[in-house]
Amino acid sequence: MVANNKPNKKIMSYKENEVVAKYTKGAFFSDCGEYNVQDLLEMFDETEITIDELGNTDGVTVNNCIENDLVTKSLVVTSECDDMFVYYNNEIDIPCSLELDYEFQYQSE
Repeated sequence: MVANNKPNKKIMSYKENEVVAKYTKGAFFSDCGEYNVQDLLEMFDETEITIDELGNTDGVTVNNCIENDLVTKSLVVTSECDDMFVYYNNEIDIPCSLELDYEFQYQSE
């Protein structure tokens, strides 16, 4: 039997190129500074946090992750196949995106 010396890596439930916004625990604004907690609540208020690639949730909503206008968990917003999801952040460096602006505009029409 051969031992596997590779470090354990967390398997992400989302792909880095699907990430639209990232919110770091304790922040009011997204890491890119373009969105804030109110934007997040407007889009995902009672949406449950997705925990895996199958779309399973753990019963925690986005609203549960916001206290005193600050996020209490690090979160990422993704756009996947014309749907948007919120996941817990797996501590990856995520580039900023304007795709959420288009989603806001589409929903307000």
